[in-house]
Amino acid sequence: MSSCSRMDRSYRLSNGKVAALFVDVDGTIAECQPYYDSAIERFGCLMTLCGFDDKEHAIDTLREIDLSNTHINGFERDRFPNSMMATYAQLCAEKSVPEQPKITEMCQDIGNSPLFRQPKLFPNAALVLGRVHHHFLMIAVTIGNREAQQYKIRQSGLDPIFDEVIITPNDDKGVRVREAIVDLNIDPRLSAFLGNSRRSDGQCLTETNFIHLPLEQGWSFDNSDLPANTGFQLFEVKSWIEAQDRAIDRLIRQRETRC
Repeated sequence: MSSCSRMDRSYRLSNGKVAALFVDVDGTIAECQPYYDSAIERFGCLMTLCGFDDKEHAIDTLREIDLSNTHINGFERDRFPNSMMATYAQLCAEKSVPEQPKITEMCQDIGNSPLFRQPKLFPNAALVLGRVHHHFLMIAVTIGNREAQQYKIRQSGLDPIFDEVIITPNDDKGVRVREAIVDLNIDPRLSAFLGNSRRSDGQCLTETNFIHLPLEQGWSFDNSDLPANTGFQLFEVKSWIEAQDRAIDRLIRQRETRC
């Protein structure tokens, strides 16, 4: 990892370890859920046009099937379009009507629509990441398809900010962070994970400090309780500027007393 030898950055600590900032991408750096919400609404409208009058039933069925597929297949690229096609097939079976190949194709197109969109960054995300880059080893941690997530980071212009990018198809960020802490000689007491999800990001509170920045609400399970009594600090913030002022800068100050 060539970044460890850069002399113009101060993420190496006096105890011989490294201070790292792990950062979630979807819903934290860039908008994500609105693209999926739009696709779900379009799917519901399509099902109505196809003669399935109960739009809410169609959408609820999609959410159930997609959640099940997520548990089975993780966040792979084809999961969402496959869930839409499976939902259409189930609705047809419920009404005993034949599936139309053209409609199946349209479901697939709608399901693919949230991928490879030009990312829209949250206010001050790039500004803060650029400011703190000097003080931390920067590691993006994101769930999803590798190609799509790499595209998102690259198109956002943040590729040069990150020293490492961890992309996983599964909801296992805590495990991935634990492995990185060992492999990269990171001091978890002076590092942090910054993310919006109480579930997928909040699980990292068992491994390092957690900065909760709920800019975007995802699935209902994001309301899960955070791990308790982990020995790490929890910072609740409402904006990227507050994340820097009331969490990241505090961790930098704490180095003087802990190292």
